[in-house]
Amino acid sequence: MEFGELKSVNLREAWPHEAHDFTPWLADNLGRLSDVIGIPLESEGTEVAVNQFAADILARNPADGSRVLIENQLAHTDHTHLGQILTYLAGLEAQTVIWVAQGFDEAHLSAIRWLNEHTVDPFAFFAVRVRVVRIGDDPKLPVAPLFEVLERPSGWDRQVRAMAQEPNERTAQLRQFRSDFWQSYCQRYPDDLNLRPGFKDSNVYHRIGGVVVSQYLAQSQVGIYLRAPSRDNSEETAQLVQIYTDALDTAFESGQWPGLVRRFNTHDRDNWPEMIDWLHEQLGEFRRVIERTGAANGDE
Repeated sequence: MEFGELKSVNLREAWPHEAHDFTPWLADNLGRLSDVIGIPLESEGTEVAVNQFAADILARNPADGSRVLIENQLAHTDHTHLGQILTYLAGLEAQTVIWVAQGFDEAHLSAIRWLNEHTVDPFAFFAVRVRVVRIGDDPKLPVAPLFEVLERPSGWDRQVRAMAQEPNERTAQLRQFRSDFWQSYCQRYPDDLNLRPGFKDSNVYHRIGGVVVSQYLAQSQVGIYLRAPSRDNSEETAQLVQIYTDALDTAFESGQWPGLVRRFNTHDRDNWPEMIDWLHEQLGEFRRVIERTGAANGDE
């Protein structure tokens, strides 16, 4: 058997522009980051506004509903991006931060290490180097991305394995909590949801006007957001998502896009009627804005 040699490829050959090419690609391929980080990731949106800045990717860990901030660079790290990450962390209430870059200065790796050592659970910070390689020198051959984790929380692999291997009284309780909540929602608003028997997920999805509206239940909040259908990364759908996002932003004037969040002690069942009413009301408003905007743009 003959073996080839991996050759590094300039990142700009794969993604000519960071914002226009790399960020959308990464948002559509979060499974590759999930594989190296060890937690599931679901994209909520890209270029998410935080004051005068815009976070590259906002994702969610569907296992617990927590937010994940992903900042990416097709270059070596710099102080500007480190400062932006800390700004986004506060503005978006993220618990996990993943900084993806072509290379990391030692000062920035030290900063990520310090954050992991001086913050408490559930906060976690990752430095991930991205490379593009091909086998051999022939430019006609396909290329492949590689992600390498340079910094992560101490004992992270053990934590991930423990969560996956727990006989899982904690997981069983979490699933039962979700099941009970969504069943309560269905009893209160039976026309909103059509759930399969035994449904125990954190998110429920609604196809409206060619896009997906997701309602979710987390440990300390409930929320609702807009995204493209899974595996649909067409330019037409991306434009549709942007049109609806702009319309919702105008309607709600929330500054929290791509979605809305309401904080609760979600495990206190006395709060469930208010939580369910709020989710129901926001779903109705999302539906009205999307349908009205679609009609105005000739998408009836």
